[in-house]
Amino acid sequence: MGRRSSFERLPKDFYPTIDPNAVPETFLTHIRGKTYAEPCYGSGDLEGLIGDIAECKWRSDKDPDPDVPSLQKDATMLTQEDLKSCDVIVTNPPYKFEMLQPLLDHLPTLKPTWLLLPANVMHNKRMGPYMEKCSWVVTIGRLYWFKSQWVENLSNHQVNDYTGWYDFTNNKPTKGEYVRSTEDYCWYQWDYNNTHEHTKFVGRQ
Repeated sequence: MGRRSSFERLPKDFYPTIDPNAVPETFLTHIRGKTYAEPCYGSGDLEGLIGDIAECKWRSDKDPDPDVPSLQKDATMLTQEDLKSCDVIVTNPPYKFEMLQPLLDHLPTLKPTWLLLPANVMHNKRMGPYMEKCSWVVTIGRLYWFKSQWVENLSNHQVNDYTGWYDFTNNKPTKGEYVRSTEDYCWYQWDYNNTHEHTKFVGRQ
């Protein structure tokens, strides 16, 4: 999940948005009171974090979770009609460029689009043309992506549904990926229907 990680990436970059740090106030101010579409819905974790801040009016995924109410639809096939009741798009998309690029080409033509992505993607050469059109970058920091289901007693430390990584070498939970840290993340906004003078950056607070 990170450049220095010793873990294999999950298929289709499916990393559920379970860390509350993914939705800081600096981001929520941009979506508060709005309606939104979630086209990479997964198991609905992002909607759970946003809660009453914004209302989800469209839920879909290319491979939907059968246990949650969402439609099966490729995000690149969404239409203006699909999103007529939505003010914005908010999603944690796959970030492997071959999967991300079609989303960048399509979604911001429909609605202003907020994507949760690694902070370093803005520096990649192939992202250059997209960053020229990026309206906002809201910094988040490091995030957890896994929720363990183990209950272990380790040196008087009980682990129950620990959100984060588990270090099997040292037999204890760890804040970062084993062995090194996770990536930093940002929310990026694109809106191809409006022009902007330059990208606005919001740092961590």
